[in-house]
Amino acid sequence: MILLPHGCSCSEPSVNPKNWKTGGQSLMKKNWRITYYFRDPEFKEQYPYGKLIPIKGMNRFKTLEERREATRILIDEELYMLKIDGYNPITKLKNGPDIEITPDIDPNTPLCEAILLAKNRIEGEKSTLTDLKSCVKYFNKSARQLRLGLVRVGDIKRAHVRNILDNQQKQNKLSNNRYNKVRAYMQMVFKQLILADAIEYNHIDSLPLKKTVKKLNVTFSPEQVEVIKNHLIVKNYNFYRYMQIFFHSGCRSTELFNVKKSDVVLHQEQFKVIVKKGKHYEEQWRAINRNVMNLWQEVMKDAIKDDYIFSINFSPGPTKVAARQVSDKWREQVKVPLGIDINFYMLKHLHTTKVIDLYDNRSFAAGINGHKSTNMNDQHYDVKHQERILNKAKKINISL
Repeated sequence: MILLPHGCSCSEPSVNPKNWKTGGQSLMKKNWRITYYFRDPEFKEQYPYGKLIPIKGMNRFKTLEERREATRILIDEELYMLKIDGYNPITKLKNGPDIEITPDIDPNTPLCEAILLAKNRIEGEKSTLTDLKSCVKYFNKSARQLRLGLVRVGDIKRAHVRNILDNQQKQNKLSNNRYNKVRAYMQMVFKQLILADAIEYNHIDSLPLKKTVKKLNVTFSPEQVEVIKNHLIVKNYNFYRYMQIFFHSGCRSTELFNVKKSDVVLHQEQFKVIVKKGKHYEEQWRAINRNVMNLWQEVMKDAIKDDYIFSINFSPGPTKVAARQVSDKWREQVKVPLGIDINFYMLKHLHTTKVIDLYDNRSFAAGINGHKSTNMNDQHYDVKHQERILNKAKKINISL
């Protein structure tokens, strides 16, 4: 049995047919089923042996490869909801992670316990919470190694936090870049400790960032783009279609994976996204570029009711899947077979650069990406920003 939040548990999901991973084409003649038993101590009398829970969605796929992948993703997403979101399939509610010690955090709470409790109060995307969970795990491990895990959180000083982070970097062999990311996540945790009145200062605020080397931006060459397009349109059309829509959307994958059929207004050539950045969530309209209108029409034609536009296998479906499927598929379909070692997200950088080249308008490009200013474009997205400055500098006509 798998232990879950709030004293619940579940069995390992079971797939019928049993040989779904290795069997032949004859498997497609069968109706596949995924089931598991969920036990909640609050419903022990009603379900003494647990309630049998089905997972649906894989039978919509008509090829063996797609159905296997859909089955794997459905199981992965279900376990994530059970373990991380505290999803209860009996009550249909998400109760969040289990609070292990006490719901209150005060200055007397031991450091490691306080860190865990504070982490559980942070909301965010799945990818953010997964990374945060890992950072907290190794922060607490480092704290225990330094014999600080049981110290009252109210007695923790800046030097203690610095030593914990430095030890964490050493033990896990973190680069300075990764250290800075861990620092940012723990900054969020310590902010929750301040809100709980467990500490008076966010000690991490005054800890300096480690020095890093900002590498030159690398983008796709026109030849690489053609190779990728020609490869994907044959090998995985759904992923090719997603790549094209992503490139023209100005969105992040986490935003596109939240878009439902009801969020798309084809006749107005726009769709709605929820941007989860900064202190507030914000609804924004994004344009449907006419170069990919036919692809949007294909997706919408296949979507029913409240389907997510991009679900399993990058096609419409009722299951919300994590955006990490994009990087997994990109590695499998592009990086490994084609030897092009550039991340999928660089397509967003390429689009921004092309827009600025075409319109010579940085504000316009920033608006397409949903940014309030041009800073993000200049620092990250526009890969030719520095090149343009160099070319202009070569032509300055002044004398001493």
